[in-house]
Order: sequence, then structure tokens, then C-alpha cells
Amino acid sequence: MRRGGNRRRDDSADVDMTPMLDIVFILLIFFIVTAVFVQERSISLVPPPPSDEEPDKSNPVILIQITDRNVIFVNDQLTDLRRVGPAIERFRADKGDSAILIVPDGEANHGVVIEVFDAARSTGAPALIQRQAEGT
Repeated sequence: MRRGGNRRRDDSADVDMTPMLDIVFILLIFFIVTAVFVQERSISLVPPPPSDEEPDKSNPVILIQITDRNVIFVNDQLTDLRRVGPAIERFRADKGDSAILIVPDGEANHGVVIEVFDAARSTGAPALIQRQAEGT
């Protein structure tokens, strides 16, 4: 026989969510009030007005190319890694204070690229490494 007689169990137990919502809203208000909103400083990105003067082409860029087989060309002249610095200095003596653009192939050894970059920077010239465009 069953104990408890004909009592039914109440399967649905209701939980009052109002106090939890009150706490959530109080925490939300607290975090909004205490939050520090950082105003980011920005710079003006307005380009300078165009100039009517011709650009100075007296100092052309020294182009250093590195192939996928780590062959180095300084202004289309085959150059050994140890001779990159003197080759740059020779071109700079002839053409003035030219900047240096290094264009390595995507498959070139990174160590060779860095050694060429270091040699270029040791001449005192501004140097930049540019990724070679796809398909060239």
C-alpha cells in the first residue's frame, strides 16, 4: 500500500526571478556609473595640398632585388652579399643621398633579406623592405 494517501506531487516549482533581475540591473547601473570611458586621441589625416612644383628626381631610389635563389641585384647589377654595402655607397656617391628599396622574392631566405637590410642601414641611408607584388 502507498503511504501518504492520495496526495499529488506538485511537479511545477515556480522560482521568482524578480530579485535576480533587480540584482542584475543594479550591477549594470553600477558598472556603467563606475566605468572610465577613454577618449582616444586622434590625428588629422588630411593630406597636404597638392604642389605645383616638380618632384625632385635628382636622388633616385637604389633598388635591391633578392630572387627566390637568394641572388642579389643592386640597381640591376649582380652583387655578392658581402659587397652590398660598398655597392650602395658607390651608388650614393654618384647619385647623392638616395633612399634604398629592398624587394625580396616571397621564397627568398629571410636571413639573407635581413643581412641585406642591415648592410643597407649601415650606410646611413634610409632603407625600406617592400613585399614583391604577386605575379612578378
